[in-house]
Amino acid sequence: MKKFITAILLTIGVTFAAHAETWKFASEEDKQDVQDIYAQKFAEVIKKESGGDIRVRIYYYGQLGTENDIVELAAKGTIQFVSVGTGHLGSYVPEVQAISLPYVLGTNEEVVYRILTGSKTIYNQLSDKFEKVNLKLLAMLSEGEMVWGANKAIRTPEDFANQKIRTFTSTIPVETYKTFGATPTPLSWGEVYGSLQLKTIDGMVNPIYFIYNAKWHEVQDYLMFPGQQPYVGTVSTNSKWFQKQSPKTQEMIKKAIQAANEAAYDYQLKINQENMAKILKERPDMKVIRLNEEERNRFKELSKSLHETFYTVVENAYPSAQKAKARKGAQLILESLIQEVEAETAAIAQK
Repeated sequence: MKKFITAILLTIGVTFAAHAETWKFASEEDKQDVQDIYAQKFAEVIKKESGGDIRVRIYYYGQLGTENDIVELAAKGTIQFVSVGTGHLGSYVPEVQAISLPYVLGTNEEVVYRILTGSKTIYNQLSDKFEKVNLKLLAMLSEGEMVWGANKAIRTPEDFANQKIRTFTSTIPVETYKTFGATPTPLSWGEVYGSLQLKTIDGMVNPIYFIYNAKWHEVQDYLMFPGQQPYVGTVSTNSKWFQKQSPKTQEMIKKAIQAANEAAYDYQLKINQENMAKILKERPDMKVIRLNEEERNRFKELSKSLHETFYTVVENAYPSAQKAKARKGAQLILESLIQEVEAETAAIAQK
């Protein structure tokens, strides 16, 4: 009798598993990277809240194509969720490149977290632009301060001369390093190690945790902290798919997003610190440079010209009849974002 009951329960379990709905979540990163921790927590909460009726399958870098490929898959509805950096979204949502402008968000972790999780500019004005390409912006997350890697010290724009620096594929990251004096070279991250090793590029820019995980510290001799900006990841879903979900399911997704925001924030603080220590242990000869205020100010001044570049990039992405409106909209987004950062910075300073 016990064997019979056990068999029935096993059959029921198999039946339930067979009928469990599966959502696909594609990330531009690999296991144990920040976006993976985000996706894992998201999947955990969805499974719990749905009573096991919904599972989330996570796809890592390269499994479904490049960063641009997985954005396209989400927009088409082939997958339900996608996480990529803002630097890879510019061709889909040109306005998102406001987030990629240097010295706008800053590198104060608490300020950045508050902005990326609660900004009205991001979740009202900017998120509307995602809808036009059938994406719904769910979250933005910091993965830590962007650090320059090179085989020489870089403290000034003159130091960037003749340096081929790997950048992301959107216009603003490319134009940033042109403005700084370098030769930007857009590459998918899987190509970077070999390119550094063969010296077809001279340097790169990424958070410390990722530099260590990708082993780029093995082929770079200098790491520079310019106080420039964080690496910002985005999490989006297919907009039409989301709208078809019941209010209960939509709330479940939002709950999972909130939990994932917190998990990713805690993890990135921890992993960036730990991986910096690992780099110095494995490469005791690594030169680590933190730009002083005077040095940072030179790059900040150069960065201001990129605001006009941003407006022009957005304007050029629209038909002639919409260009003026698009440019004005881009200006409002950037100005509102800067005001929010300044307000949060002042509020935290008063604590």
